[in-house]
Amino acid sequence: MADVTIAADFGASLGRAIYSTGSGYCKPELMLLDPQVVLVPAKSISNYEKYKIGQANPEDSAWVKSGEAHFAVGFLAKKNFHAVHCLESLKVDSAIPQALSIIGSVAQKKGLPSQFSLSLGILLPWNEFRDREKFASQISTALSDYTFRGQQFSVQLESLTALPEGGGIFARGRMPQQPTLKLLSPKELTIAVIMLGYRNSSILVIEKGELTRGSTGDFGFARMVQKIQTFTSGQKADILVPVICSARAKLGKRVLETLARSGRTELRNQEVEEIAEAIADARAEYVALLENWLIQHLPSQTKIDEFIISGGTARYLKKELSDLLKGFGGSLNWCTGLEERIKKTFGDIVSNNSLESRLADVYGLFYKLHNRPLPRIRETTGESSDVNVRAI
Repeated sequence: MADVTIAADFGASLGRAIYSTGSGYCKPELMLLDPQVVLVPAKSISNYEKYKIGQANPEDSAWVKSGEAHFAVGFLAKKNFHAVHCLESLKVDSAIPQALSIIGSVAQKKGLPSQFSLSLGILLPWNEFRDREKFASQISTALSDYTFRGQQFSVQLESLTALPEGGGIFARGRMPQQPTLKLLSPKELTIAVIMLGYRNSSILVIEKGELTRGSTGDFGFARMVQKIQTFTSGQKADILVPVICSARAKLGKRVLETLARSGRTELRNQEVEEIAEAIADARAEYVALLENWLIQHLPSQTKIDEFIISGGTARYLKKELSDLLKGFGGSLNWCTGLEERIKKTFGDIVSNNSLESRLADVYGLFYKLHNRPLPRIRETTGESSDVNVRAI
């Protein structure tokens, strides 16, 4: 067993990692990382270290030296170097500095030595999944000798597990809706996994236990946000997203006033109306485009027995997706059991920020890396249940 086990999802809106240290009981711990990565001069890092005041968490002051290149990562890249996350770039392009930062942060938070062994799991979009071997080679080389926040590390990559996005919820997201029901084996079914995130949307189709097709499209929540920005003036994505998601489809005037930028009352009222109309129009267009993409990429001549649906965008559009997918006749699994375990495992940091649907994929991957079932939870009936399903 490796000294450290990390499951990582390099999301476009938020990097997520679930990790454990030691070879005994696998206690999962959570790390969140802003997605920005920027290449900076060595002198910029030297000046940052020289003039900084205070001491932030490692993941919030992350910088990496790999070879001769210096990267600022996460909150440091966003705040100190004004980096903007590029949604058009490949996820694997920024994954190496992010992975090195997550691993270094875990090591420093846990007081690990400069040399240790690692079991790493990552999630990649289907259209980048073929790059997994290239990623494995690059991360193994980078881990052998790199510097994180001034500390040199030499990490042995004991194993790397790469799954397409949705693989984590397929591996551990299937469970009976009621404890008394029997769960059919995936070898007896055709299952479609739908993951909807901020950057893109993904579909995996598993027939008789084997992955037979996959698709990735640029139909993440960012498409809706970008459309709102074209309809309004000066709205920033990092401000828009939490406001829109906090109220979902019911955006009242009081909520929208937090987005208004004008200081004059009459102009402010007009701006609120324009923002409300922009959000409504962008949402309607986005739903139409997403539904069309799903219809085009779901198998048309194969009966789907079960849909597994997750991701922050999927939760935001649950009603529209439910109405659409019910037409295919298969059962809908919204990973509620998986998400309930996530909330119980990590508590307020997840519940207060509604992160459970955004963590489902990487949480499932973490338990797959440990080759263990999900933890037991106390059911509302007072009975406890365990999940022993290992789909992949």
